[in-house]
Amino acid sequence: MKKKIIIVVISLLAIVGVFLAAITIAEYNPEDLESINTIGNANDEVLDINEEYSITSFNIGYGGLGETEDFFMDGGETVRPDNKEMVENNIKHIKDKITDLDSDFVIIQEVDEDSKRSYNINQIDELLLDNMEGSFAYNFKAKYVPFPFPPIGKVNSGILTMGKYKIESSERVSLPNPFSWPIRTVNLKRAIQITRYAIKDNENDFVLINFHLEAFDSGEGKTEQTKLLSEIILKEYEKGNFVIAGGDWNQTLIKDLELDSTLLTEWTPGTLDWDSLPNWEMGVDKNVPTNRSLLKPYVGNEEKLAQFFIDGFIVSPNIEITETKVHEMNYKYSDHEPVKMEFKLVE
Repeated sequence: MKKKIIIVVISLLAIVGVFLAAITIAEYNPEDLESINTIGNANDEVLDINEEYSITSFNIGYGGLGETEDFFMDGGETVRPDNKEMVENNIKHIKDKITDLDSDFVIIQEVDEDSKRSYNINQIDELLLDNMEGSFAYNFKAKYVPFPFPPIGKVNSGILTMGKYKIESSERVSLPNPFSWPIRTVNLKRAIQITRYAIKDNENDFVLINFHLEAFDSGEGKTEQTKLLSEIILKEYEKGNFVIAGGDWNQTLIKDLELDSTLLTEWTPGTLDWDSLPNWEMGVDKNVPTNRSLLKPYVGNEEKLAQFFIDGFIVSPNIEITETKVHEMNYKYSDHEPVKMEFKLVE
């Protein structure tokens, strides 16, 4: 009997060892800096100084976090929606909203290219508008994520930038990773996406930065990632470039805002270290939250769930913000709301 137990234990250890070796070998290990190919076609060539432009940022929750969903990482239970049609419906309405907002630039987070959780729909192809040129950077790429149950499985996901103007170049910059082996092997590898556009009769560029900062760390990951973001935008501005950085910060973008402790949530956003950022203007709608708790489905809990201000922009001093507004969809198709900012490049 003792011999059989030893054999079983050795066999289990061998299986675990093989699995850990497999996910380590298959781990996505991007370079610190990588060039990204462009996709699509833009009608316009260059931007102009003192012209009015607009940009929308939208974390679409891979089309899988609509009003009927909760999420296991936020204290809920769900891993993915019940069927493919739900994801397709969410993506359709998300695209319709982006089209209706008619922004010159769009930055999107949590876009799945080929993932089990979103029924392997190529959302890049679905979302790229006909009159826009874009680029896509991975920030979550794993052949198999073994948790929870049923497991997440294969994930290919990232951030998408697109605009009505020709792209000069686009790059992926790796962000600091707070996770260690073996969790690191099947976790997100977050990144900053830097896209450059030419400006008419100007030697400097319009630099658009898209990002989705850490969500599920104890705080040090968000802090280090924010510091790197700050270094990058300052360097670009010091070169004379016009800089907008935006996306999902996973940190509260309103100073000294206190959450209502009577509302339900298990996840809360990080506290932004304002001193680590340059004292630039923020594109934030202080009247309307941009994200809701995924502890429970939104339907039936509209007045009970916590909401957060975590999506928005920071702009260099040579950019003037005209307006920033959250365009509410009542979390029907995503756990985030789209944020649109109007701006001008000024000298």
